[in-house]
Amino acid sequence: MMKSHFKLEPFVDASRPKVLIIGHGGSGKDTAGELMRDHFGFRVTSSSAFAARCAVYPLVSDLYPDWRACYADRRNHRALWFHAIRAYNLRPGLMLAEQILLDHDIYTGMRSRAEFELSRSCFDLVVWVDAADRVPPEPAASMELTADDADWVLDNNGALDRLEAEVLANFTGQM
Repeated sequence: MMKSHFKLEPFVDASRPKVLIIGHGGSGKDTAGELMRDHFGFRVTSSSAFAARCAVYPLVSDLYPDWRACYADRRNHRALWFHAIRAYNLRPGLMLAEQILLDHDIYTGMRSRAEFELSRSCFDLVVWVDAADRVPPEPAASMELTADDADWVLDNNGALDRLEAEVLANFTGQM
């Protein structure tokens, strides 16, 4: 069931909902975002690529030739990415969520409780993508959010067409 949260910051384009998609690594968050883009016209970017450029690569530039190589290796260093994004959000200026929402409708992959609490008012809807039957949960060192933080839970324990049907069912009549 969707809870209403319409307290948007002034930089957010209020003409369409702002959505946060969360879940454990490999649960299908990006796929859910792409389905929302394809069916409902949401503006989506890879938040991992966005974070690689501005938050992570600057910290590890001596280890990688460019941000793309850093991004390609992200699954091997989830705790590092978690802490790099967390530190990035402590500096003066817009947080990662606010920067993404300037030009996009969906932020995919937030994992920090502090970032969530500070930016929750920017989102109309929080979606948890559940794949617990096929993907193990992440350790608390790299994921502090749970399904309890979400307004909706999408089941992604089956085939892609099942996830697509869940996205369609949840958004039909909600926009």
